[in-house]
Amino acid sequence: MIKYFFGFVFGFFFAFSIKAQSYEFYGILKLNGKSEEAISYRLIFDEKGGKIKGYSITDITGNHETKNLVDGYYDTDKKYLKFKERNIVYTKSPISDDSFCFVSFEGKIKLNAKKPRIEGKFTGLFKNETKCIDGTLDLISSVTVQSFLEKANKKIQKSKKLDEDTKKKYNPIQIFDSLQTNQLTTSQNLNIFYQSDNVSFEIWDKGIEDGDIINLTHNNKVVLQNFTVSKLKKKVDIKLDAEQNIFVIEAVNEGTEGPNTAMIVLQGDKPIEFQSNLKKGETASVTIIKQK
Repeated sequence: MIKYFFGFVFGFFFAFSIKAQSYEFYGILKLNGKSEEAISYRLIFDEKGGKIKGYSITDITGNHETKNLVDGYYDTDKKYLKFKERNIVYTKSPISDDSFCFVSFEGKIKLNAKKPRIEGKFTGLFKNETKCIDGTLDLISSVTVQSFLEKANKKIQKSKKLDEDTKKKYNPIQIFDSLQTNQLTTSQNLNIFYQSDNVSFEIWDKGIEDGDIINLTHNNKVVLQNFTVSKLKKKVDIKLDAEQNIFVIEAVNEGTEGPNTAMIVLQGDKPIEFQSNLKKGETASVTIIKQK
């Protein structure tokens, strides 16, 4: 009896001592395997006990940027990875939820290699599991990307042909870091699929506090007018209308250092972060689509 008890206790603590491993990859999807139809792709996930959970971002900073939830598994012994995009978190594409083509991938991958790489064929599936467009993917780890950027930046900073302003402007590490945040530019609309009846936004200036002023409306009703964005986070609670809710962000000015860059986070179980990148008078919008 004592032997079984200690066996149970050991197994219990061993199960909870397994730490999740985090992975991040960048690269491209080639639709139909064609380079001319390549789309940028980012994949981030945690692996714990063979199970995978995370998200992907397709068409990074593009007009059809889309974030999907991802799950799957990884067999450490066989070095076999399988993941599938499941649900849309947000998209800039006007296409409806049922028309999206989700990536499904499986193949032999050494996740613990010094420079892990995910490459091979993927299958595209609609939400009802019928096939859409297939292709290939080629992803390298964020560690590899960072190493490449650091080497490139050293060459730029050592160059005697470039002035200091140019070196600062074209610093590849800073440019890469800026791509980590979803940028909303003029006339773009971000569709967010949401289940709650209420939503909370936090708005602040993530960069230099330079007097950016915005207007914010919800279904043509004023929420914030001539609001000066600062380091102090402004929380806005909104009760959503039935089905569709359109929030419009307008840049009243560009502060002392343009463009207008208000940081906005939609709070919830899965926070969604985005930043306005607008000139004076320009607008962008966020449409929250309530799911049943």
